[in-house]
Parts: sequence; C-alpha cells; structure tokens
Amino acid sequence: MRHELAVYTVAGLAVLMLAIVSVDFRHGPFFREDGIVEMTAALLFLAALLVGLHRQLFRTWIGFLFCSLALLACLSEISFGARHIGFSMPAMQGGGELDGVQDLVMIAYRTAAAKGFLPLVIGLVIILPVVTGLLAYRSGHLSRIALWFMADRGRPTLAVALLVIGLAVILDVMEALRFAEETLELFGAALFVTAALRLNRS
Repeated sequence: MRHELAVYTVAGLAVLMLAIVSVDFRHGPFFREDGIVEMTAALLFLAALLVGLHRQLFRTWIGFLFCSLALLACLSEISFGARHIGFSMPAMQGGGELDGVQDLVMIAYRTAAAKGFLPLVIGLVIILPVVTGLLAYRSGHLSRIALWFMADRGRPTLAVALLVIGLAVILDVMEALRFAEETLELFGAALFVTAALRLNRS
C-alpha cells in the first residue's frame, strides 16, 4: 500500500507540474471541463467498474456498493454524457448545472448558506464524526471496526479513495483550486482501480 501511494503521489505531482508549466492551467487542456485530467479520471473509474464486474465483486454488499460508486463517479466525471450527447442538465440556483453527484452537496451548501444555517452545518460535520469516534472507542466498537477493515486489503484502499474524493468535493463546493480538485479526483480514481483489484470476492 505504501509503495502504491508513493506512485500515486508522484503521478499527482507530475500532473500539477504539467499544470504549472502550461500557459493557462485553469482553462488549458489539462483542467478544463472534459479536459485531459477529468477524462483520465473517468476512464479510471470505468476501469474500476469493469474490473469489479469481471471479478463479480457485486456478490457482496461492499462489492455492490463499490461498483455502484464507481459507476456514479464515472458518470459524474462526464456529466452523465450531457456534453457528449448534446442535452442539457437541470440548472442549479446560484449558477451551474446539476451534472454530477457532487452537485447535490453544492445545492445543500448553497441552501444552508442562504438560510443562515451554514455555521451549524459545518459544526455538525466536524463534531459528529469526532463524537461518533469517541463513542465507538469507549464502547469497544472501534477495535472491531479496525479489525473489519484490516480483514480485507481492499477496504482500507476504498476508504482512502473516498476520503480523497470527499476532499475534492469540498474544493468543488468552495469553487476554488480547480487544478487541485481535478488532481484529487484522478488520485481517487487510481485508488478505486487498486481497490477493485484488492477487494475480496466473498
């Protein structure tokens, strides 16, 4: 796992270097909509899905969840085919189109900001995981969860992938650092392929 993470980190840094030396990394060929990085991530998510289907990971609940997430991630990267087929996705209040699963988070963020609930939502997002972790630790469930994760090499890989993609979604909601967001999605997609190869089939 450490060697694979090292490879992914080097690959991510290489993408950033390409962005830096390009004339305009915000709108150039690498990080624009349907650009090189985004389409590469879409292909990796598709590869993860095909590997999962080939290995029949869907026979277990976590494998079924994995295949579903890989499909959703792939479709979100290509905006569900809207720009390729030539149809329009629903417009979102505040700008943009509802062309990806991450846009549901954007809608929730904008709604909370408009209603004045944003500080409360951010507080809950930070506090709830901490409280849940403390309760799990005190009840002894934390060690069981750790053992469950370590029983299958693919589970920690999938967890890291989801954390990376979650960070990319946060950057997308903030509407900042698009090159970092796209690089994280590419990193997460590569981890998805690794998880597809690692997850147990039973």
